Amino acid sequence: APPVMRAVLLTVVVLLGLVVRVSGGGADAQRAGPQIAAASWYLVGEDGSVLARGEPGSPRAVASITKLMTAVVALEQARLTDLVRVSPSAASIGESTVYLRAGEELSVADLIRATLIPSANDAAQALALHVGRGSADRFVGLMNAKAEELGLSDTNFENPHGLDESGHVSSARDATVLVRYALGVPFIRDVLSRSTVSL
Repeated sequence: APPVMRAVLLTVVVLLGLVVRVSGGGADAQRAGPQIAAASWYLVGEDGSVLARGEPGSPRAVASITKLMTAVVALEQARLTDLVRVSPSAASIGESTVYLRAGEELSVADLIRATLIPSANDAAQALALHVGRGSADRFVGLMNAKAEELGLSDTNFENPHGLDESGHVSSARDATVLVRYALGVPFIRDVLSRSTVSL
């Protein structure tokens, strides 16, 4: 797989809290398929064909994989050059952040980079409020509409950043479909090929 695909799929595994252990030798073990030490998993080939799976539709906390959908929706609804004024509510989002300050202005492109590279919750919230015209709930509605369009039947978003919230879930299958779709978006693929971002 290309390096970006490998890195993002590894991120999916990590963020879903899955620990993969593939059994070693023996013809019987190979015929039985991989032994995966995870409650839910979904293994696909580079062409998207399903190689193996275990409880692929089981609902799981989706964490920062959420931000892939945030980036997809932001790219569909805004221009990369649009300027976003950071609101106090976006600046106050905690945990993983790029320390945005209320009142500062950044482009949609820079906020998407910050959302995806260091996984910044404040950047994701700023994008949501910009695209949602001041309403994160309106933006989340767009995220769920896109999830439905992509056939992500096990997925429901409650926020744009992935912090734990009741009902904010996806599945191993849906997360894989989302990753593959997002990597088909040139700007997202380019951003994910980088390891740092400067704002």
